[in-house]
Amino acid sequence: MGCCCALPIRGSPPISTASMPAPRSAPCCGSSPQRLADTMSRLTALFSRPAQRPAVRPIGADFAARRLNLVQADVRDGRWHLRAAASVPYPLPRGELFAAPKRLARFVDAALASAPFQGRRVVSALPPADVRILPLTVHLAAGQPEAQAVAKAAAEQLGSTATDHVLDYYQVRGADADGTERQVLVAAALQTRVLAYLATLETARLEPLALDIGPTAISRLLGTMHGNEVGQSVALLNFGARKSYLTVIWGRRLMLDREIDFGEERLARSLATALDLPPDTATHLLREHGIGGRANAQDELGQAIREILHADCRALADELAHTQVYVASRTRGSSISRIYLNGSLARYPDIHARIGELIDVPVHLLNPLGAFEHALPEARATELATPLALAAGLALRGGLRG
Repeated sequence: MGCCCALPIRGSPPISTASMPAPRSAPCCGSSPQRLADTMSRLTALFSRPAQRPAVRPIGADFAARRLNLVQADVRDGRWHLRAAASVPYPLPRGELFAAPKRLARFVDAALASAPFQGRRVVSALPPADVRILPLTVHLAAGQPEAQAVAKAAAEQLGSTATDHVLDYYQVRGADADGTERQVLVAAALQTRVLAYLATLETARLEPLALDIGPTAISRLLGTMHGNEVGQSVALLNFGARKSYLTVIWGRRLMLDREIDFGEERLARSLATALDLPPDTATHLLREHGIGGRANAQDELGQAIREILHADCRALADELAHTQVYVASRTRGSSISRIYLNGSLARYPDIHARIGELIDVPVHLLNPLGAFEHALPEARATELATPLALAAGLALRGGLRG
């Protein structure tokens, strides 16, 4: 049977893979057909239940590559207030931790006890590697429902594996969309990965209320931080180890999310090759000296790093320039008003100055706690700023009205 659930994205109806041709019969995760049917029934209820305003809002839970990041917030007087936040490193690699149920449960218990979290209900997101984001242009036939047209386009993109996926989509904001054309971002995740991740959350004794999509959560965070700045585009460059991700919102709506071939491992490899260094030594140098800020005659090593990484930085500059052109084409000439940096490279010294040289736009380090009223000490807030972006966006799900 096809999966009848979807990863819910705020602002668009879900696409059920049941609208696609039925896949070859094969139970997921080795389950019996009856057990699979029961599981899929529970998933359908999980993803399709109407939004409710709980007495205590759920926790945004991000099982990131190396840390568990948690954020919980309340609404008081029409404003978000931070209840609790934590970022706790795993005691062993994530995959090994997920394979050790008792240790995983103890670890999550300790993380929840490290700050004043309330309850165990969570909104979470699949790891980025488990979700494909497909930018599609969809043309509607006369009388054709939008969801049907998107499902058909996504099925053509995914090919023979389409019926193995859970799908949802988000309509991209644009100034010139007419009545028959839609720009959408489709999120596609294998049913088996969705089931396995939900099982992991339940093993940790967490109660999943919803699975969200990373780019949607990030756009929600940026939109909350900047309110209704209609006509203004804001971008987030989230650096990863192998890849980086560029998210652009216009007002409060997601416009673009794309992967960029730029990350810490690539930079360390370029530096290690040029200087004949072990990769770990090259990474240490990058974290100590950055990727080369403005020219400084007194910092010879910094100048050398800047020259070695020039080609990599120019490639990033080209990606950012292409993004500027795309944003202008979709918004009648509007440009990106600011760009935020987050992730591993955001900790590098003078990183914002170097990125600022690549794109003529104000560059800032992202502080996701700026979306909330809070009383955290400055040192603690600074410590939490880099890892909490996704968890904060997840905690904001549902908006001020629940």
